[in-house]
Amino acid sequence: MDEGFDYDDTEPQEEPPVDQFEEEAAPAIEELVATQRVVTEREVKVRLEDRFFPWVTGRALTKMVETGLILKQGLAGRRGKIETKNFFSLPDLSYDDIVGLMREKRVVAREVSAMLTGHAPATYFAEDLFERAFRTLEFEIIDRDASEYKGKRALGVRGKEPPNVDFIIKRDGVTYGADIKNWLRYEVMTREEIKSKVNVALQLDIVPFVIARYVDKATIFKEIIEKGGICYRYKTLIFSPRFESLAMEANRVLGYPVIALDRLPAYKVKYIEFLHKNYLAKPRA
Repeated sequence: MDEGFDYDDTEPQEEPPVDQFEEEAAPAIEELVATQRVVTEREVKVRLEDRFFPWVTGRALTKMVETGLILKQGLAGRRGKIETKNFFSLPDLSYDDIVGLMREKRVVAREVSAMLTGHAPATYFAEDLFERAFRTLEFEIIDRDASEYKGKRALGVRGKEPPNVDFIIKRDGVTYGADIKNWLRYEVMTREEIKSKVNVALQLDIVPFVIARYVDKATIFKEIIEKGGICYRYKTLIFSPRFESLAMEANRVLGYPVIALDRLPAYKVKYIEFLHKNYLAKPRA
């Protein structure tokens, strides 16, 4: 399978001792900053996410600033919630050398953030694309935004909406609680959202199926596979074709893995089926 290299249900990825991993990340960060001239923190974490946990990359970057290996820069102007406040460069570059690039990166980062926050159009769009893929693969769509199934109900906090999964789907006698996470930002606490969605599916007595642009491999193994679920880490942020120019700019300027399309590529649809068939082939207790 085209994406099979990213699915490993046998060995967890352990996080090495903090100091060791930060020391390993530092040269990669320095090389990246030198190549890009100036970077944002999110950019560094995303560009290096397949090699290092994003939170470890963040800690290493902070230490490099503290020791003077990396220089933190800022831009005057607005300070909104989704504005990028800090930029990072090597100390031998002056503010004037990089101010134009910082402004460009701030604009693109702001526009990408707007797609992923508030009403989050990219989130809803990704859900619709995956729903179409489920139907193409002849999964039965039993429910959407579901917190109940066959008399079972997910427990939540009193006075708040109960937790849910995006879809309850069924095929070949297997019922999944599928949840789509078309996100860019991924940190230590983001893993709690994965755990929550898995827990909802387990409370409803169905198979957890996490479909996310990114999940760290330790969480895939410990929080999904070991609990009887499956995970599709599809790697590329998904935008509507209406935002194709933004997707291209995000990739060019910030290195974000973004695609703009009106339906999932065939290989991604086939990979969903691969995961389902792989689940069916596993021995049951």
